[in-house]
Amino acid sequence: MTTNTPPDGAGDPIADRPALADAAPPVATEPDLESRLRQRRAALIDKLGALRGDVRPESVESRQKLKAKLSELAHIVKWGVVGGYASLAAPLTNKLEEWLTESARHLQPRTEPE
Repeated sequence: MTTNTPPDGAGDPIADRPALADAAPPVATEPDLESRLRQRRAALIDKLGALRGDVRPESVESRQKLKAKLSELAHIVKWGVVGGYASLAAPLTNKLEEWLTESARHLQPRTEPE
């Protein structure tokens, strides 16, 4: 079987590909854990600020829950994130992911009973 490919490799689809080192890094579809934690923390603080002047009992309770959630994150980060987010062990990463999941409930709008 004969091919019409030049001997120097020109026209070879594999040889025409750029080296992996020259390739652009893949685009991250999801922000890293640290970014998501910072965004969630900022959102909770914003909601806390919005509830500051509201004296209704449900708002007071909501503020207390938000403060407790923010305090929990501060505690986890203070005692668990020692060498930066890049070197987190799986148990701590799981705990922070759980915190993100649980804290999402605090950002959902409350539905009033009819």
